[in-house]
Amino acid sequence: MKTRSILCSLLVLVACEGIAQHVALQELVDKRRYAEVMAYAATLQPTDTADYATMYAIGQACEGMLKYRDAYRYYRRCLAIDSTRTDLLATASRMAANLGKIAEAETYLQQLRARDTTDFYANYQLARLYAQQGEYPKAIGRYEFLLRQDPENSVLMRLIGDCYNRMDYTVSAFRYYLNAFRREPENASLAASLSNLLLLLQEPEEAVAVCDTSLRYHPQSRLLLQSKGLALFTMQKYAQADTVYSMLMAQADSSYNTLKYGGSAKYYAGQYMKAIEPLENAYQKDTTSVEVCLLLGSSLGRTFDRKRAFKLFDKAEVLMQPSPALVDMLIRFRAETLDRDNQHDKANVLYYQLWTESQRFDMLGCIWQRYRTSKMAEQSDDYRRRALFINMLFATEYLKRPERRKDHLVYLRSLLSQFQEEMFFRSVKQLPTLAPDGKKGVCTEEQLQTVIRQLPEKE
Repeated sequence: MKTRSILCSLLVLVACEGIAQHVALQELVDKRRYAEVMAYAATLQPTDTADYATMYAIGQACEGMLKYRDAYRYYRRCLAIDSTRTDLLATASRMAANLGKIAEAETYLQQLRARDTTDFYANYQLARLYAQQGEYPKAIGRYEFLLRQDPENSVLMRLIGDCYNRMDYTVSAFRYYLNAFRREPENASLAASLSNLLLLLQEPEEAVAVCDTSLRYHPQSRLLLQSKGLALFTMQKYAQADTVYSMLMAQADSSYNTLKYGGSAKYYAGQYMKAIEPLENAYQKDTTSVEVCLLLGSSLGRTFDRKRAFKLFDKAEVLMQPSPALVDMLIRFRAETLDRDNQHDKANVLYYQLWTESQRFDMLGCIWQRYRTSKMAEQSDDYRRRALFINMLFATEYLKRPERRKDHLVYLRSLLSQFQEEMFFRSVKQLPTLAPDGKKGVCTEEQLQTVIRQLPEKE
């Protein structure tokens, strides 16, 4: 009996020491002394990893030190010990999301929601997770589910509006933003979002009204002042816009839009000298803005530096020229559309333009495809003239290409031979040609034979 009593006392003592250790670790976590907890974790024995409280405390310390990978490892160890803890599922999902393990994060939240489909936290976190991944329809579904439970929740309305806004469903976003704003007009961020949306909907007066309502609560709000200034500028109320932007610049707001529109407002209000500084600062941030170049140049030209004004005007002129790549794309799209509309001659003019300006051999091929008949003699004079021109040009250029195919070369020879036969039977030394752009010319017998000799015969 005495031995058994001693053994029981030892077990109680060990248990008490374990509990004390857990309490001490959690106290360190509560006091945010994470480094001490992590130092203790380095001394753990394998048997210690089976203790839930120890693993959870260390996971919290790792999370507090932003060591999310380590924290996730400890939390997963806790799940292996006890998977019934709902708070642990929420914690594990948060860590998985922080590590970009989206599928795992969603799995934990779905497990949490399966225990109670109405659980606010699980549904809300699922919605946030979907929104962060750009799955806005799924996020809206979760948010609206929660909104049906709490129809007056302005935060949920705002979040649904954000999702619709990112999907470019402007009207739906406006509806939710407006409903949220009516319940929470003091929310500056919400008011700014609603104001910017109203500008997209071309309702600048309404945007100003929204800003003014919220500015009663936050007279110095930079977001609201920026939105109001842009709305006033859009309404061409330049003097009022200048007042707003002057307030922003006095608050040391050096954002590009404030400098650009603040300087522009001063310019259009007739304050050319005062417009120079903000426009100059905007130009330093973005030297590619046509509007800034023009207004800064005009301001300088109206005051003291006409030499630089001319340079800015020249730069603006260059900036107004479209990108060559976009010009080529526009021409090609027009040509392809004309082709599909059976306006082939008009399409050929554009294809030929791309060839002459950009040496686009594929565009030359688009024209050649329509002049490959084996019965050239049966075609009209106009067709044969165009066919001779394009076949000669295509053959000459194709011979220069390293990736040329023999079967194509053989086929080209058969096409050009038809014109050689025509010269022979008509007893002429040249034939007329017609380029896609309408330019007339001739192809001599010597030119034709020179190209044909370079083309292989069919074996």
